[in-house]
Amino acid sequence: MTGMWPIEHRAESLQIDFFYVQRQVSKCMGFGYDVDVLDDEQTESIQEAIDEGVRQFYYPPAIGDSLHEWTFMRPIWTMCTEGDVRRYTLPENWERPIGDLCYNDTSNDFYSPIAWSSPTRLLKLQYQSNFTSYPQYAAYEPIESQGDGPQLQQLVLHPTPDSAYELTTQYQAHARRLTAEAKFPLGGQANGAVLLASCLSIAELRTSGMDGAMHQKFMERLSASIARDH
Repeated sequence: MTGMWPIEHRAESLQIDFFYVQRQVSKCMGFGYDVDVLDDEQTESIQEAIDEGVRQFYYPPAIGDSLHEWTFMRPIWTMCTEGDVRRYTLPENWERPIGDLCYNDTSNDFYSPIAWSSPTRLLKLQYQSNFTSYPQYAAYEPIESQGDGPQLQQLVLHPTPDSAYELTTQYQAHARRLTAEAKFPLGGQANGAVLLASCLSIAELRTSGMDGAMHQKFMERLSASIARDH
C-alpha cells in the first residue's frame, strides 16, 4: 500500500545512516517517507540534496571569522618505501598533510622526521645530488589526469630511498558521498544530528527557495558540534 512506513532499513540504534537521512529528506521535500515508491527524478533530487547537505557539514560555513576542519577527517596513513623507488601514489582521499612524515622505527633516533617541501625544490635537489639514502625531504604533487576519474596525488621523497622504511603521517582527507553502499557518515553518532540538520536545511532551501527553520537548527547544532570537536 502506497504511503506505508517502509519495512526495510529501520533504525536499530542512535547511529544515523543513509537510509534514515534519505527518509527524512524525502519527507521534508514532500515525497513521503516511503522512498521505494518514488520515481527516478524524485530519488535523484533526494540524493542531490543529501550530497549538498553532506558537503555543507563536512566543509562547514564560517562562524564569525572562524573556519573549522573536523578532526575525524584527519586519518593516519602508513606506507613502506622500496629501494630505488622515489614516487608513491597517495590515498585517493588525500588533500594535504598534517604534520611531518615520520619514521616508525623508534629504535634509531638517527632518523629525524621528514620535512615537507615543494616538488620544485625536490626536483632541483635530485639534479644536484641524485643518490640513494634514507629520505630527508618529502613533497606531494598531482598525477596527470585525463579527466576520466578523480585526480590523484603522489608522494615524492629525497633522497631516493635505498631500502624499505616504514613511514607514517596524518593528513586532511577529502569527503566521500553518503549512499546505500557507504551508508555511515564520518563523525559517528555524536555528529549525526548536525549532519541530518544540514541535509534537511538543503531540502528546505530547494523546496521553499529560502533558508528557514532547519537552516537555523543546522547552525545551532554546528556550533555545538564544533565545540565538542575542539
